[in-house]
Amino acid sequence: MQLTGATKNIPQMAFAISGASQVSAKACTSLALANGLSFPIATLAKSGKMAPVMFGSLILGGATYTLREYLQVALIIGGTAVVSMGKKKGGGSASSLIGVAYIILSLVLDGVTAGFQKRLKAETAKAGVKPKPYDFMFWTNLYMCLTAMVISGGLGEVGTGLAYCAGNPEILEKIIKFAICSAVGQSFIFYTIANFDPLILSTVTTTRKIFSVLLSIFLKGHTLSLTGWTGIAMACSGILSEMHAKMSGKAKAH
Repeated sequence: MQLTGATKNIPQMAFAISGASQVSAKACTSLALANGLSFPIATLAKSGKMAPVMFGSLILGGATYTLREYLQVALIIGGTAVVSMGKKKGGGSASSLIGVAYIILSLVLDGVTAGFQKRLKAETAKAGVKPKPYDFMFWTNLYMCLTAMVISGGLGEVGTGLAYCAGNPEILEKIIKFAICSAVGQSFIFYTIANFDPLILSTVTTTRKIFSVLLSIFLKGHTLSLTGWTGIAMACSGILSEMHAKMSGKAKAH
C-alpha cells in the first residue's frame, strides 16, 4: 500500500464489521474441521455461500433470481448433504453434527460479510473515494487481525497457541508457509478485482474450489462411497453451471 499510495478518507465502520464477520466465518470453518467435518465437505459447503447472500438480497435488497440460479444453489447445497451422507461410517457422529452447525454459522457470517462489503462500496462512492486493491486488503486484514486477537485473548488461547508452537516447532514452519501463500493469494484476488472483469475472478475462485476438493481426495487419502462421489458430481455441476451462465451472459453482452 505504501508503494501504490494509500487512499484517504475511507469509511472505517463497514471495513470493521466486514473484517470482524469475515474472520469469524474463517474461525467457524476451522472449528467445523476440528469437530469432525472433512476438508472436501467443508470446501463444498463454503462453495454454497451464495445461498445466504441470495437470501439476504431477497429479503433486504428486493433482488430477483432466475430458476436456473435457484437450481444451481440447490445442486451445490444438496451435493454437500449427499457427500455428508456418503462418508465412511465411523465414530464421532456428535462431533460431525457440531461441525455441520459451525459450517452453517460460517455461511451465515459470509452473508453478513457480503452485505457490508456492498454497503462499503456504496459508502466509499458517496464519500467520493475509490479504494485501491491494497487499501481493501490492508484495512480488511487489519480489522480481521484485531478481532482475532480480542477473541483469542478473551478465550485465553494466545498463551496455549504460542506454547503449542514452541512445543511443536515443525508446525510453525507450516503455519508460516500457509500465511505466506494466503497473503500472496489475496494479493492476486484483490488485483483481479481492481483490474479485471468480475467474470474472471468468479472463474478463478470457482475453479480453485473444485480442484481443492479433488486434490484433497486424491492426495490426502480421503475415501468416499458411490453416494459421496454422486454428491461431489452434483455440487461440481452446480458450480460449473454457475460459471457457464456467467460466461454465456458475458458473450451475449458483447
